[in-house]
Amino acid sequence: MRFGICTGLENVNRLAEVGYDYIELGVRNALMPEADETEFQKIRERVADAPLKPEAYAGFIPRDLRVVGDTVDFERLSRYVETACRRANEIGGEVIVYGSSGSRNVEKGYSEERALAQIAEFLDMGADHAEAHGITIVIEPICLKEGNILRTVADGLAMAKRVNRKGIKTLADLYHVWQENEPMQNIVDAAEWLAHVHIAEPVKRSYPGNDDFDFSDFFTALQKAGYDGRISCECKFENFDEDIETTLNTMKKYV
Repeated sequence: MRFGICTGLENVNRLAEVGYDYIELGVRNALMPEADETEFQKIRERVADAPLKPEAYAGFIPRDLRVVGDTVDFERLSRYVETACRRANEIGGEVIVYGSSGSRNVEKGYSEERALAQIAEFLDMGADHAEAHGITIVIEPICLKEGNILRTVADGLAMAKRVNRKGIKTLADLYHVWQENEPMQNIVDAAEWLAHVHIAEPVKRSYPGNDDFDFSDFFTALQKAGYDGRISCECKFENFDEDIETTLNTMKKYV
């Protein structure tokens, strides 16, 4: 397994010092899909000098760029996704996380069946661009505290199978799994489609090692699934420079 942190590029040197394998950046801040190439060139130059590659990206689709509902601008979505995938590939990216609950939450009275069809249509389009640029888009389940559709690993797996494209896989995020009281067996069941993992101490969404939470069941499920890929810590830190050391040591203890 390989370990990273969801954070900004300003922290990449410290991550390398501690011993992380990669950094997970935000799509909107790092790839800037609706900014011109001159703006993105600044990111290219910073990444070229960085000791770790930004292999993964989260925070994909902004709230105002809807995937579900009556105001979907599919052409804008397509341009946005194509640019994100192309730029991610240019600077070492391999995975983009589609959580973005604001883009997909279902408004009261709107058909959930129609919403799922729109998400599938979006992901099929996304797969066109992802596959062209060597990127995998992973579906992130979002718990009910934050989202009202695709809430579990089982939901993400069902959607990935529905789209059935090489460029679309799913993700397991311990925080959301825990909040939904989802059985760890669902992670094992998603084995063939599991392409990325997020982790946090799931009660407070703090960093692993901040308390005595036992991650054994989660890591056992990943191992049963044969997962040996990236695990990004997506959580709150109290003292970033110190806490990321505790985080890495804690995660490695379970491998």
